[in-house]
Amino acid sequence: MAAVKISGVLKDGAGKPIQNCTIQLKAKRNSTTVLVNTVASENPDEAGRYSMDVEYGQYSVTLLVEGFPPSHAGTITVYEGSRPGTLNDFLGAMTEDDVMPEALRRFEAMVEEAARNAEAASQSAA
Repeated sequence: MAAVKISGVLKDGAGKPIQNCTIQLKAKRNSTTVLVNTVASENPDEAGRYSMDVEYGQYSVTLLVEGFPPSHAGTITVYEGSRPGTLNDFLGAMTEDDVMPEALRRFEAMVEEAARNAEAASQSAA
C-alpha cells in the first residue's frame, strides 16, 4: 500500500503565499497504517509550496499560522484509489456524509447501539 501525494501552493484570498504556517492532519479513525488522533504536519516553504505523502484514512485538516488561532479547514478522506492532488482537491471531494442521507446514518447508529447492548446483555448473563 502506497501513500498518496498531496501537494500544491497554500495561498490566502488575495493569492499571496501563506508564510509561517503549519498544515496539520489529525487522523479521525484507525486504519491499517494510521492510529486515531495521531498528527502529521507539513510546513510550506516561503512560496507557500507544500508536499506530503499521506496514508489512507480520514483526517481533520487544521492550519496553524503564527499570531492567529488555529483554523479548521475541513476533513479529507484519502482512499486507496485516490489520485494525487492539492489540499483543495481533497477538501472539495465528496464524502460519505455528502451522499448518505441523515436518516440512514441514524439507522446505522441505532443498529450499532443495539449490537453493543446485545453484547453487553449476553456478557452480563454469562
